[in-house]
Amino acid sequence: MWRTGGAPRARGPLTPLFVGAVVSGAVALVVGLAASCGPDGGRPDARASSSAPAPSPAGTAAPILPPGYSPTEPVLDDSFADPAAVKVGDTYFAYGTNGGDAKMPVATAPGPAGPWTRSPGDGLARLPAWAEEGWTWAPEVVPPQRRGDPYLLYFTARRRDADVQCIGIATATSPAGPFVPREGEPLICPARLGGAIDAASFIEDDGTRFLLYKSDARKTAAIYLVQLTSDGLELAAPATRLLGRSGDEPVLVEAPDLVKRDGKYVLFYSAGWYFKPNYQTRYAVASSVWGPYEKGPAPIQSTDLYGGKIEGPGSADVLSDGTGDYLVFHGITEYHGGSRVTRPMYVAPLGWDGTRPVVRGVPARYEVEAARLNGCVSALPRPNASGGKAAGPFARDDCTVDVRVFAPVAGRYSVRVQYANRSGAESDLEVAVNGTAAGSVRLAATDGADWTSVTAQVRLGGGWNTLGLRRLSGAGRPAGKGQLDYLEVR
Repeated sequence: MWRTGGAPRARGPLTPLFVGAVVSGAVALVVGLAASCGPDGGRPDARASSSAPAPSPAGTAAPILPPGYSPTEPVLDDSFADPAAVKVGDTYFAYGTNGGDAKMPVATAPGPAGPWTRSPGDGLARLPAWAEEGWTWAPEVVPPQRRGDPYLLYFTARRRDADVQCIGIATATSPAGPFVPREGEPLICPARLGGAIDAASFIEDDGTRFLLYKSDARKTAAIYLVQLTSDGLELAAPATRLLGRSGDEPVLVEAPDLVKRDGKYVLFYSAGWYFKPNYQTRYAVASSVWGPYEKGPAPIQSTDLYGGKIEGPGSADVLSDGTGDYLVFHGITEYHGGSRVTRPMYVAPLGWDGTRPVVRGVPARYEVEAARLNGCVSALPRPNASGGKAAGPFARDDCTVDVRVFAPVAGRYSVRVQYANRSGAESDLEVAVNGTAAGSVRLAATDGADWTSVTAQVRLGGGWNTLGLRRLSGAGRPAGKGQLDYLEVR
């Protein structure tokens, strides 16, 4: 995933060179002049990150989403692991780890969430002499920054003469390839650290180029940053270690991606084995590109956070365009024994609470007792409730709560209301969004210590919103008294 300082980066048998050339020519007809008119055609638009939380929506644009799209369903059904994506002209390009008949599969789409179509042939013309077939991982394509410059591909491959993986470089005149590798030694291959994988480009506001990667030995696995020459083809300085595994993270860290948001550097990375369900996406923030990086308190993607709808989400790449930010990543859909898994590509809109990334499709829970209560409603000890407390009872029409919730992007969301209603009668609650009535939910009567839920559909603005709930009665409405445990927004 390449990134500029002002915007996030977008991340078999040998196929003959002419096959890739045919693919390149076909795609060129789609990309047209936009891909050939200079660097601006391939660079994502900068978007400022969200400011501090506000009581009303931040007003971010609605993302481009095709009919039937779901952030928890693959956009490419077959394996397309370690995906990275860029936008060139009006076309989106995605690149993945080797699989099937391609060392580097390529897919295209009219929008970030698809529909995606695999391109025929192979995006990588061949491997350099130092690389072994069948081990081409985690591609990173960087569009040209100046007119006449090539597209750059950073890729991982295994050395023929040593049991280590290294990062090589290839160039092309089209985002579709074929990318032709540079011969000689790999660009990065720290043998004392067990090699290197997972290259990710970052370009500062002043044009300074960097490359991030992971050292490959398990015991010393860490994320490194190295400065490149202005053309991106050579190392300009020694590498610096940015971060390693923490005690609450599984096994190791890998798959870095760096963006700049709210004046800070936000480093995405994965933790764990890519072939296990506890693989997850995390982040860390720094004031300087060199760190120190302070890790976020918890994963932003995991099997548990998705409620099992996506297993082992990780290897995330931030794609940015004029419609907003998107997280491109893989998840596990099939296990074939050992480290062999099927990992298709997913795309989810990405929002920002300052420097905290928030992913569409990951539900967020808000404890109602911690919200703004108007006095008629109070926090009640309830040992069997989430957090040991609930809010209620909603005994009169002026009983209200205001819960501030965050939406990654503008759009329609489901709000799950966890409640108990032991009054013996049903109860209706109005649901308002930022002071405007948006619907209502009915709380059916419950028994004993049981808690249940009801779901409302609301439209939220991108950023912080206020969900208000108040009791409705009169005009034939029931007059029960409910208690609320939490709201879950997804």
